[in-house]
Amino acid sequence: MSSDSIVLHTRLAVLGTGSVLPGAAISTAALLAKAGRYLPEGAPALALRIAKRLNIAQRHIVRSFDAALEVARPYDAAPKLGSRAIALAVEQAQLDIGQIRILLGHTTTPHTLLPANVAWVAEELGFNGAHLELRQACTGFAGALIISAGLAASGVTPIAIVGSETGSVFFDPRFVAFDKTQLINLVQMGDGAGAIALGANVQFGGPRIELAFYGSLHGHRPPGISLRQGGSGQPAGHETRTAHFVHDFDAVKTHGLDLLREGLRIAREAGVEAGGIQWWIVHPANGRMAQIAADALNVPSSRVVCEASTLGNLGSAAVWVALDRLRRSGKLAAGDRVMVLGAEASKYMFGGFLYVHGDRLQ
Repeated sequence: MSSDSIVLHTRLAVLGTGSVLPGAAISTAALLAKAGRYLPEGAPALALRIAKRLNIAQRHIVRSFDAALEVARPYDAAPKLGSRAIALAVEQAQLDIGQIRILLGHTTTPHTLLPANVAWVAEELGFNGAHLELRQACTGFAGALIISAGLAASGVTPIAIVGSETGSVFFDPRFVAFDKTQLINLVQMGDGAGAIALGANVQFGGPRIELAFYGSLHGHRPPGISLRQGGSGQPAGHETRTAHFVHDFDAVKTHGLDLLREGLRIAREAGVEAGGIQWWIVHPANGRMAQIAADALNVPSSRVVCEASTLGNLGSAAVWVALDRLRRSGKLAAGDRVMVLGAEASKYMFGGFLYVHGDRLQ
């Protein structure tokens, strides 16, 4: 099913992680009360039904819905979110930002198309080193890890990676009158940022990433999710003044689980035994993914980390946020192994990694 995936048996030390969620959580009912004044008649009730089906009860967003079109609140703008997440990861790593050799970012909702979002993040941090950005959604973490493994092998460490999304500002509630699928974007997605600091794992006793992989499904599939406006193929929006995400939900439903299965197959071929995994992080596309993944993996749902019901789908930020929150939860024991499986429907990519929470004392 897949093309030739990249599989790396790598040894990256996890020096620190961090995550930031903008503002207080807002429930679906409160969100629809705010956005409802701009929505067509009947849309709030439909959106509430969609949210219940997706099992997403709340999320954090960077806008306040004081107007139909808004930018992010100043404190929660994309560079602010990303820089705060990195600062937390660097602090946990007991490093100074000046010690980071390179800063990698990935997002689908940049502060500007140019300069790159990560350039704004670097400026916010006062970071004067090299930086690089991937324009990716839910598998941005996998692309960044593959790059990091190569950099570390060349002696370039420490490395900081940040994934962030501020997609709520890409929603114009008035456009729902022409495209009701925008309601799914409204109730499904959340905003936030997650980061990780990586080093060369010379001593193998601490937290580390031992395996990373990245690939895509065969075939020419139309994008399951896209952001078309603003690129050279469509410099300006024709239907609305606001760039907006377009979803092909039927295609995602058809091919989505194939991505999970393919990622699991790659991990198994790389030597990962499901019985030796204590925790699973799967991409939180919706609040039912924990049970869906548990059934597919044949593991207890209590061992599957999926917080979409309270955070929404965080896109490019999702995996780093999930890993950071799990590491800070107190649930991990020394020696626990965490398998991460990510999926992205833009062009049906998948990726993942094996995280080991240090060694048990002998």
